[in-house]
Amino acid sequence: MKLSLTVLVLAAAGAAAAAHENATGVVGERMELMERFDELADRIFAMMHGELAYDPAAVRRAAEEISSKAGTHMTALFPEGSSGAPSEAKAEIWRDFPAFEHYASALGDWSRELAAQADGQPRGKLPVSWEDAVMGPGMMQGGGMMGSGGPVSAAWHVAAMCNACHAEFREED
Repeated sequence: MKLSLTVLVLAAAGAAAAAHENATGVVGERMELMERFDELADRIFAMMHGELAYDPAAVRRAAEEISSKAGTHMTALFPEGSSGAPSEAKAEIWRDFPAFEHYASALGDWSRELAAQADGQPRGKLPVSWEDAVMGPGMMQGGGMMGSGGPVSAAWHVAAMCNACHAEFREED
């Protein structure tokens, strides 16, 4: 199973690199950042699923890296007028920048929570891919998030923030 994950990650990285090869300046910077977030989320989810050995220190480092680049660092990479190919950002970002700032801030908050929860046991269910994590009533069980809290809940929220923002502000591939 580890080999198939490695092949999948390498194939995705190659496709993303080819799609972004013409990006320069702030657009290139934000595309590189989003690719890095994708790599980190893939690794976190693989550990939560047992495809990779769960390493609390690695989860913490990944979450701290996401946190350090979320929030205002991330929104600064979206100055007005930086849309258009090869950017995948929809014009809606600049029409509703406060909503975009909210997602970026929440990503930082949940990433810090994941870092704080990394030493906990990864109990609970996550979708196989972080790209399938969404917020909704399915996350609530018995009054608690997925019935477990801890790193799984925080990882779900990190992914759900990315996915909610992408749904609203990213052009579909």
